[in-house]
Amino acid sequence: MKTPSSPPSLARRRIGRFAAALALLLGCIGPAGAADWPAKPIRMIIPFPPGQTSSDVFGRALADRLSRVFGQPVYVENRSGAGGTVGADLVAKAPADGYTLLLAASGTITIAPTLYGARMPFNVQADLQPVSLFALVPYMLVAPPSAGARTARDFVKLAKARPGSLNFVSSGNGTTPHLCGEVFRKQAGIDITHIPYKGGSEATADLLAGRVQLYCAGGPSTYGYVKDGSLVALGLTTARRSAVLPGVPTLAEQGITGMDNINSWVGLLAPAKTPRPVVDRLYAEISKIMATPEMQALVSNQAAEPMALTPDEFGRRIREETAYWANVIQTTHAKTD
Repeated sequence: MKTPSSPPSLARRRIGRFAAALALLLGCIGPAGAADWPAKPIRMIIPFPPGQTSSDVFGRALADRLSRVFGQPVYVENRSGAGGTVGADLVAKAPADGYTLLLAASGTITIAPTLYGARMPFNVQADLQPVSLFALVPYMLVAPPSAGARTARDFVKLAKARPGSLNFVSSGNGTTPHLCGEVFRKQAGIDITHIPYKGGSEATADLLAGRVQLYCAGGPSTYGYVKDGSLVALGLTTARRSAVLPGVPTLAEQGITGMDNINSWVGLLAPAKTPRPVVDRLYAEISKIMATPEMQALVSNQAAEPMALTPDEFGRRIREETAYWANVIQTTHAKTD
């Protein structure tokens, strides 16, 4: 004679069947929801002031093109402050539904975590999902003609002949130009003095006037000054020569190594746990957009190189650059203003 199932055992079986059915249902809903995305406007946060950076130029161009592709508005919202971390924090804490995106520059993502330390309001690795790196801005060492150097090698010779008498400027303590100068000083084995300014325009003005001797920078204004002869490009901090200034050698070509990672990039990120189908859709559309002649021309006009790293490639680059900059900051004892 069979013994009837006890109430607890029967309840457990029913709960198990319900859980399995729910899992199956959610599994069916997930892809459908991703296929329906976007069903409403998307907000793109740019953590810098409007119109003042390549990030803003690229972000607005990308938002416009994504709006056309998705049939939904992609609104740009500038939320500047604290080296871009204010706007990035807003995205890090936003719902992971694909409707809030971050258009970030490398300094906010790879330098700020070490520079700000415990003051960093979010964790890049845990709170953000890389989507695609789509523009690389090469940096280079530039000097006024009055400095008397035509190449980085020339500058090193001058600095070694006059220890402590030459200087390099930056747009502020802890910025990429500052850290670049510190790495150059170390790798070249020279004694030069750092002079921090309150911004890039002030640093550039004194450089053009010949009052200071060296600056590590990128972007359209710097390239423009090199092209018109106002500044001399001593060397690029990239692994290969730039298509924008093909005649300028890299620092590695001149025997100064360990500086290939010093550049700026612009990329798109989303809150962590954003559905992977949404991330992949964004990447797929960005890669198509970056392949168009009009977008390639826009990026090149900003003295940058168009690209389209996959989410995984972008994530790997973020981890590698974060480790690189952490070592630079720790060995040079650099601090933010």
